[in-house]
Amino acid sequence: MSCLECPCACSRLAVLPCPRMYAWMYVSVTRMPSTNPSMVSFESGSESYDVWSPLGSVCGGRGTVWLARHKPSHAQVALKIYELDKCEDEFELIQHEIRTARQLRHRNVLHYLASFPVSQQLWVVMPLLGYTSASRLVATHFTDGLPEPALALVVKEVLQGLAYLHSKRIIHRAVRGSHILIDNSGRVVLSGLRHSTSINDVTHWKKTVHCYPMQARYNLNWASPELLAQDLQGYSENSDVYSVGITVCELGNGEVPYRDIPSTLMLLDKLEDRVPFLFDASTCASTSDNGQGWTSQSSCRTPAPRTLSSLFSQDLSDGLKLARQTTDSGVGGSVGGNLTALAITQRLFTPSAHDFVSRALSRYPDERPPAGELLAHPFVRQCRKFGSTLPHVVVKMTIYTVVTIM
Repeated sequence: MSCLECPCACSRLAVLPCPRMYAWMYVSVTRMPSTNPSMVSFESGSESYDVWSPLGSVCGGRGTVWLARHKPSHAQVALKIYELDKCEDEFELIQHEIRTARQLRHRNVLHYLASFPVSQQLWVVMPLLGYTSASRLVATHFTDGLPEPALALVVKEVLQGLAYLHSKRIIHRAVRGSHILIDNSGRVVLSGLRHSTSINDVTHWKKTVHCYPMQARYNLNWASPELLAQDLQGYSENSDVYSVGITVCELGNGEVPYRDIPSTLMLLDKLEDRVPFLFDASTCASTSDNGQGWTSQSSCRTPAPRTLSSLFSQDLSDGLKLARQTTDSGVGGSVGGNLTALAITQRLFTPSAHDFVSRALSRYPDERPPAGELLAHPFVRQCRKFGSTLPHVVVKMTIYTVVTIM
């Protein structure tokens, strides 16, 4: 009896060289435990899957994510299909992503059930994550940003996944809202492993790396200053912690940080420690010199002491006029693009949430707590009080919405 026929409870992976023209691709079969003691084998062949409907695009339109059904087990899966003739500049990244995913096994890190070539396509079978990505949820259902309980639940599981990756000496390098996926039970998983790198060298143990990520232009807004600086000091796992801080602002404010700011100005802001923050009545203040009644966050400076609520001491018409005004949020676009002035004055993040962002976005990596240490931060520990899972906290979520994954 071969290892693939063994009924033990261990997940096993068989890797065979692919005889087709793309020699770097591998035919892989993953055996995953199901709800019953028997094992489910996800075959490496297109005839074993019914492809139903598209869920979104992948790699900038070079592939498509489909809702599919595994015929032998009747399990619903997500099927990522790459068009290889369009992925000439993505071959190495796709290969790296599949190889890395095969080596990892954690509930908060995305794994692949199988991958195999079909004609001029590459099919990758993944678990179905019905609530799509965190960024898509914000864009479609929570344009003012996620409520703090949901934000804390998401961040907690992201940190758990990062702590696992860092224990394996892997830097993710692309933590962002679109790479945070949520399944039907509320479990959060990290994707985007194509951008990851290992600190381990084939000859010695390294503390930092200096290589610049391929296709880094997609993730510049979330990158740490030391990664962007490309100096002799290099960067380490703590660069992911910086990305978590940016992602908290992205999901909490409903805006991607530095979205409409030129890359050079964004780099200057990060190097000079001018970073985003969570928008609420305590942080967004008025100014008298910007001509719009709001503190410009294009440079992400510390807010003025006077709170935004003082702006609404005017009569109702003036207040509504101010609420409709927009300004460069520095997180890209404008505050009025997603988050209105009125919404800001009606919410207040806890001090622990602001402290979490401040610690994660420290300018120097040795001042940032590791991912495992941040799990003990009060902002994350408050999840114990909720007594519910993410779908119960965020009741407006709907499943199977179209999602675009970069």
